[in-house]
Amino acid sequence: MEIVREDVFDAVRRGYAELEVASEEEITAYFDAVEPASILGHSNHIKGILFEQEYTDALETGGIEASLFEHTNHPGTDVIVFGDIDAVTEIQLKATDSVSYVTAAMQDDPEIAFAVTSEVAAQIGSDVVIDAGIENAALESAVTDTLFEDAVSPFGVFSLVRLLIGIPF
Repeated sequence: MEIVREDVFDAVRRGYAELEVASEEEITAYFDAVEPASILGHSNHIKGILFEQEYTDALETGGIEASLFEHTNHPGTDVIVFGDIDAVTEIQLKATDSVSYVTAAMQDDPEIAFAVTSEVAAQIGSDVVIDAGIENAALESAVTDTLFEDAVSPFGVFSLVRLLIGIPF
C-alpha cells in the first residue's frame, strides 16, 4: 500500500481544526513555523491519524465496512468495523515500532482489539494483535517527506535518543 502526500494532508486537516480547510501550501507553511522541539509531537499525532485513515481505507478496499470516529480523540478506540447484522467491533490502533508501548496499552485495555504496524505485529504475533499491513517506517517517511523534509527527521532523532539511553523499541 502506497501512502500518498494527499493522505498526509488529509490527516493534518482531520487532526488540526485550524487547518481543516487549509491548502497544502498553508499546511506546509504552518509546520515550517513549528518550533523544532515540538516537531516530534506533531509528527506522531499526524502519523497516528494517517494510520487510522490508511487502515480504514484498506479494510474498505478489502470489502469490510469500517469507519473512523468523528473526533480523533475518541476514548479507547479508533476504528469501528461493522460485521453481519448488528455485529460491531471497535479497534484501537497503534502506529509505532515499540512493542513495549503496545503491550502496555494492551494491559491497560485487555478487552479491546489492537491493530498495529507490521513491524510490531511480527514481533508480538498475529494471534495476539491484528497486523494492519502498514509499516511504521512507511508512515514516518510519508509524514517526514511531506511536512518536515527540510528538518532532521524527528523519528530518526527520537530513535537515536531511545537507543542511546536504553529505551526498548
